[in-house]
Amino acid sequence: MKKALILIFIIIVLIISLVFSQRNTNESISKEQSNTVVTTIYPLYYITNAIAGSYIDVKRLIKPGSDLHSFSPTPEDMVTLMNSNLLITLGESMEPWINRIVTATNMNTLTVTDQLDIICLTAEHHHEVGDHHAHKPKSHNKGLDPHVWLNFENASRITEVIRKKLSQLFPKYSSQFQANASALQLKFKKLHQLYKGSLKLCKKDTILVAHDAFAYMEKEYGLHTESIIGVFAHSRPNASKIVKLRNIIKEKNLTYLFYDPLIFNKSASQLAKDMNLTLLPLYTLGNISLDDEKRGEDMMTLINLNFAQLKKGLECP
Repeated sequence: MKKALILIFIIIVLIISLVFSQRNTNESISKEQSNTVVTTIYPLYYITNAIAGSYIDVKRLIKPGSDLHSFSPTPEDMVTLMNSNLLITLGESMEPWINRIVTATNMNTLTVTDQLDIICLTAEHHHEVGDHHAHKPKSHNKGLDPHVWLNFENASRITEVIRKKLSQLFPKYSSQFQANASALQLKFKKLHQLYKGSLKLCKKDTILVAHDAFAYMEKEYGLHTESIIGVFAHSRPNASKIVKLRNIIKEKNLTYLFYDPLIFNKSASQLAKDMNLTLLPLYTLGNISLDDEKRGEDMMTLINLNFAQLKKGLECP
């Protein structure tokens, strides 16, 4: 009888030990999962990852090479979101699909467009300069130009917004986040100075682009852009637009046509062929290709490549 009681006691202890072991394992997994932040587009991923370093896991919804305009989350994406602490986005005005995701997951969401210099689009897709506090388009506007990261001062402000939020969520790493964010902001500051100082010395001030994604750089650095398609890459040019561009190419003696390597545009290829233009890549950076990423390219290296291409196209010293 005594031996039986001892055996029962040992079995109970073993069961309790197993239960607590499993509970600790689950808590450990949960803790690891909670140190996860999810971003939408590539620039937000790059900036967040640079701030976070190795201290938290940063994931992205839109994978390398994916089309931003046709994005739809997979079941795996939804699981990742529900196991993360935060979703970082440009907001519904620039990423219209984001509201459905936030509603479905009840995510803690950070919208980074507050305090940015935002450009509004008129009904004709012309640009109007916004201010740091007017984030909603006027009634006659079609929306906001989403390419905010191509203003390097905006990119620096986005860095600060994300740093503050990460420091609130993970306060024990706040000093590391501050150091990483400061280093990144210094890079953006140097890029701004480089572009501003060099591009004003160029012989030309007009660039021909396939995709009208460079209004922020146009505003900051005194450039003038002529585009084949509009702000949104799925738009198409009409015949009168092509005729107008042909006249501008001749008048301005343009010899290059800039295109986004991620977006094939038949009209751009045809115009380049007809007008004997040289095609040059100019990254909009809404996303990055898988091949570029495998080669070690990132937001900074591609911004520097853009600078070299602009100098060539504008005939800079």
